[in-house]
Amino acid sequence: MNADNAKTEGAPPLKVALVLTPQCVLSGVLGVMDMLSTANYVARKFPGVDVRFQPMLVSADGMPVETMNGVSMPAQSNLPDPHAVAIAFLPSGPPANFGATRMQQSLLGQQKLIAWLRAVHEAGGLLASCCTGSFLLAATGLLDGRLATTHWRGEEAFRTLFPRVELRIDSLLVEGERLLCGGGAQSFSSTVLRLISQMQGEAVAAQTARLMLADGHTSGQNAYRLWVPRRDHGDEAIALGQQWLETHYREAFDLDGLAAQLRLTPRTLMRRFRQATGLTPLQYQQSLRIEAAKAQLEASRESVSQIVWQTGYEDASSFQRLFKRETGLTMAEYRQRFGQRRWRAEGGGLVGAGTHTGLA
Repeated sequence: MNADNAKTEGAPPLKVALVLTPQCVLSGVLGVMDMLSTANYVARKFPGVDVRFQPMLVSADGMPVETMNGVSMPAQSNLPDPHAVAIAFLPSGPPANFGATRMQQSLLGQQKLIAWLRAVHEAGGLLASCCTGSFLLAATGLLDGRLATTHWRGEEAFRTLFPRVELRIDSLLVEGERLLCGGGAQSFSSTVLRLISQMQGEAVAAQTARLMLADGHTSGQNAYRLWVPRRDHGDEAIALGQQWLETHYREAFDLDGLAAQLRLTPRTLMRRFRQATGLTPLQYQQSLRIEAAKAQLEASRESVSQIVWQTGYEDASSFQRLFKRETGLTMAEYRQRFGQRRWRAEGGGLVGAGTHTGLA
């Protein structure tokens, strides 16, 4: 359904099924409802915009669902007639760190919902998801051969379960034919603003964003990603190598020296390290340096050049290119977005005082 068709005089409200699933993020459900209600309010101010959203909370059996924070959320109905639904919205479901096995178990218990989602799409409805809601969307098979995104923490599990989906983990919002995927749980604002723009027009979406203080950015997730090294691989020698790199990441990389410490040949070390961690030892050290630089940019007032030097890099321009490639932001842009200040009273005013943290 496009915006032009949606603006037909006297058009009935668009039914939006907000699907409650076990361990869903409550803010990602009620936040969607609040934004749609705000859009309805805003739309009244624009002549010719007759589209209204009618959100309703649904669950597979119509019963209350326990959300991630333990609150039991009542549903207003069970799954409605697919032909009556204009939009089915899937908020964040199980935690993104569940892993492939637990996520698959969760999906196996939701086959009724997955079949209903397929029916909604076949009837002409639009399916939208946020965060791990994309796992349910992918389980329908509708994303096979298409682009999608999910929360960065769920990347490995998603790729394992849905190898036929072209995952763009760096994207915050991915759009297809009546299919919409948002990245993290709080990406619902970007996803909903896109829906509002489609159905009620860009002007309504822009005014809704202003009222809700939602920027609706779609720049990507890389800057938000927290690198979490793999540690459950069971290779004791590689675990020792990880520990050594985490202590000595500032030092010049020496593959032969590291291999000798671990009593491995360099070739064996490269093979086993990549198998265990998904990275080469050098890539692992680079990731450590990037995380150290991010921590400094967030919490200190050191110059960019000083921070680069503290990570062990001598070539500042080379490190800054690496940082931009991995995060999507320059170091200055990263500091501007994520830098934190500790405020204290001084001389009758508030002055920012940086705190200093790092990996070591």
